[in-house]
Amino acid sequence: MAKDIGIDLGTSTTTVYVKGKGIVLSEPSVVAVSTNTGKPIAVGTSAERMIGRTPGTVKVVRPVRGGAIADFETAEFMLKYFLQKACGLGINFGSVRMILSVPTKISEVEQLAVLEAAKSACGRSARVRPRLIEEPLAAAIGANLPLRGDTAEGSMIIDVGGGTAEVAVISLGSIIAGDSVNVGGENFDTQVINYMRTEHNLVIGEKTAETVKMRVGCVFPQAQEKTTDVCGRDMMTGLPGNVRISSQELIEPFKETVIQIVDCAKRVLDGLPPEISADIIRNGITMSGGGSLLTGLCEFLRTETNVPVRVAEGAQYCVAQGIGRCLTDGSLRALINSNRA
Repeated sequence: MAKDIGIDLGTSTTTVYVKGKGIVLSEPSVVAVSTNTGKPIAVGTSAERMIGRTPGTVKVVRPVRGGAIADFETAEFMLKYFLQKACGLGINFGSVRMILSVPTKISEVEQLAVLEAAKSACGRSARVRPRLIEEPLAAAIGANLPLRGDTAEGSMIIDVGGGTAEVAVISLGSIIAGDSVNVGGENFDTQVINYMRTEHNLVIGEKTAETVKMRVGCVFPQAQEKTTDVCGRDMMTGLPGNVRISSQELIEPFKETVIQIVDCAKRVLDGLPPEISADIIRNGITMSGGGSLLTGLCEFLRTETNVPVRVAEGAQYCVAQGIGRCLTDGSLRALINSNRA
């Protein structure tokens, strides 16, 4: 039986969309591997729970970095696991039409690696037809921006993922200007870790840093300040420690990453045709991706660009939803890159 599947293969999270069902899976792009056998022992959510808690015989791997495959065999295993969990696909199955999102700046070799991993995950069946779509284009479709070929109006999207931030201006169904930087949600996590170590002498792990970011992470002053307790290991005593921090404290540590995203947006805005610039002033900038949910990011971008900024509804799923719309709408499917394999 034929299946139409969309995959947002992200640095932090992989999301699977199945035609007729919608988003059926969204799990961390993480694999736990035995160092003795080299074989995966856990994938996704179960593997993520092991981060910072594994013995020496287990290592936790992120096979996708910056939206590109960094570890082919592990990425293949992860994709196969997610497909089986989401769709019940085995080694032998019917025709599959598959669309995967990729960053705009990855090379042809990296694109081929994504296509090969998708084919291998499906048992290399000749009836599996993977295609690629650029992440900001898929995000714009998922955010319901006006993109069809008969719409002569410019739209701007900023998609902030786990490892990359993609900026694109789209008109008449095509990206007419774009840029990206290799920063995203994971950079904010790293900055929380560094801040707690240098300012509070507290060593914390990745999961704790992510939790702190989600609870009190902030890049622009807010009327109501939030606080949270952070637990880790005290560097001075070596014993478990606890520190309370506020959202205001994280504005400065986060500034380095936010400025890179803003500078990327300014580069794209600079030199646009005046009519497209006028469209963006009228329509504003739309943000998508899990990173766009960081408190104050909209306000910071609005202040720096003098352009209205909004976060798309269901921002973290815009890419997957955009791929899903391409699976169901023939006119949107024409935007997909040809298969390079």
